[in-house]
Amino acid sequence: MQGTSQVDDFSNEPAIKDRATLETQLGPHKVVDEGTIANLTTDEVWVVVGASAAGHFGAGSAVRMVVVTSHSRSLSAGTSVTRLVGRSGRMIALDRPETWTSNSRRSNGRIRLAIPAYLRPDTDGTVASARTTNISVGGFHCITDLPVSVGDQMAVSLMFTPTDPFECRAQVVRLSEDTDDPLHLRLVAALRFMDLTVADEARVAEALTALSTETDATAIPIAWRRGEAAGGQAR
Repeated sequence: MQGTSQVDDFSNEPAIKDRATLETQLGPHKVVDEGTIANLTTDEVWVVVGASAAGHFGAGSAVRMVVVTSHSRSLSAGTSVTRLVGRSGRMIALDRPETWTSNSRRSNGRIRLAIPAYLRPDTDGTVASARTTNISVGGFHCITDLPVSVGDQMAVSLMFTPTDPFECRAQVVRLSEDTDDPLHLRLVAALRFMDLTVADEARVAEALTALSTETDATAIPIAWRRGEAAGGQAR
């Protein structure tokens, strides 16, 4: 590992987009691959690896994982592969080490991410624009002026790129006021995804991993900033 960070077998959990080194045995050879954490659940750590490493892991494979956190601290733990997520072979789910605890213990790890979303409630067919504030494999928070209620279900388009919408369904689970709106017209809505397939979950996790490394200080992806500069629809 580079730098002066100390490797510990205990302490804080990693986060989405932290870099991970995975050491495993492939026949008589020890193999070391690099990856990026894509999701953290209460039981698993999902890691995206390079295409050349896709065949190195199978269910039950023993793995030694070292993660460099955003605070330049390294965490080390032994674990094993529980399953492959999706069909690409690049998303690996590993047993979450018991020492990597979290105070929140959310179902899925989140990242700050501000991208456009389009909401189409089942109640009236209205299409309303929104802006996400954070996203996880389990759902997202967004700011919108659409009048919705807890329990409402809707079709959603999340714009992971300016040309690549992720189509899904979601349900409103919580509402709060947008404290940055002096007119009190906007809401912060928390929505959970409904009926995502394993392939859908893998796509969301891979998108979050890619976007989290390409955002500015306000959590807006660089691609969307370019769209704004060109007069695009990113706002």
